[in-house]
Amino acid sequence: MRKLSLPFVLVVFVGCQAQVSCGKNKNLDMTKGREFVSSKLERDVGQKPTAVTCPETVKPEKGATFECTATFGKANATVKLVQDDDKGGVTITAVTGILIAARLEKQIADGLGKKHNVHLEVACGERIRQSVKGDRFHCDAKDAKGQSAKIAVEVENDDGKVVYKVEPQQGASPVTPEAPEPVAPN
Repeated sequence: MRKLSLPFVLVVFVGCQAQVSCGKNKNLDMTKGREFVSSKLERDVGQKPTAVTCPETVKPEKGATFECTATFGKANATVKLVQDDDKGGVTITAVTGILIAARLEKQIADGLGKKHNVHLEVACGERIRQSVKGDRFHCDAKDAKGQSAKIAVEVENDDGKVVYKVEPQQGASPVTPEAPEPVAPN
């Protein structure tokens, strides 16, 4: 089984900033905070959250952190933010708890395609799913000739690390099942 670490969103969100200015009551404007989280996730993940919840009040303090939760149907992402200053500037530093199909599909297609010298299209179903250790699901891979293969995926931890393998099947396949090979985490 190939190991694949998929904390995809973590890399995407580091450094995303917003001004969540303080209101008259000297707390961060959490309405702006929720809007910022929602718009960044929509832009970077490809789907707008159905809801974003953040603490009701956050005192401005440079270096202080807080978390929001973004809901995508049944899946919830934890969004970690750090305050850049005491004037309402914040940066998203991590998003955990979800698997993003588009990124998983690309990782599998690139990994197997390079190994087998073939261009693959991979489809993994649900566009965003909860990252839960032990969950298993399948992706479908197809090459330009129409040959297909099933890819078994297992979630190794709640942060999105997965392992995958090509399942044996009858007939022609663009990739062949083989012994597990580790893949360096991203």
